[in-house]
Amino acid sequence: MSVFKAFSRLIPARFLRENDGTITVEAVLWVPIYLIFFAFIVDVSNIFHGQAKAIRMAYDGNRQASLGTFADADATQAAILARVQSFSPNAKVTTVFDSESISTVVVLPSNDLAIIGTISTIMNLDVTVSSVHMRDV
Repeated sequence: MSVFKAFSRLIPARFLRENDGTITVEAVLWVPIYLIFFAFIVDVSNIFHGQAKAIRMAYDGNRQASLGTFADADATQAAILARVQSFSPNAKVTTVFDSESISTVVVLPSNDLAIIGTISTIMNLDVTVSSVHMRDV
């Protein structure tokens, strides 16, 4: 019987000294924050990637129009819009022919570009890019 009493006194002291499982509590607290931060980074990166693609498509469309591939601003605008809508269905494109230049403005809603949607739930952003190209007269 004395062995049982001695053993029962050791259990609470040993229990208080043990720190197994303390990392679990920290992980439960920090992992959701890291996941939200990671989702935010993914969305921001994809928005910047969409912006870079839209800039390139506007530049290419203006260059083709300056070389005479497209007859007027409407044809240039339609060609650029068709390419941009492959990754942003709600995009808006405006092309203007001046006497010396061709200007294109592309507006992309962030809802179309964000994969996870952390940016879209916080704020409604529009990514606006523009390109100006000199006309080959």
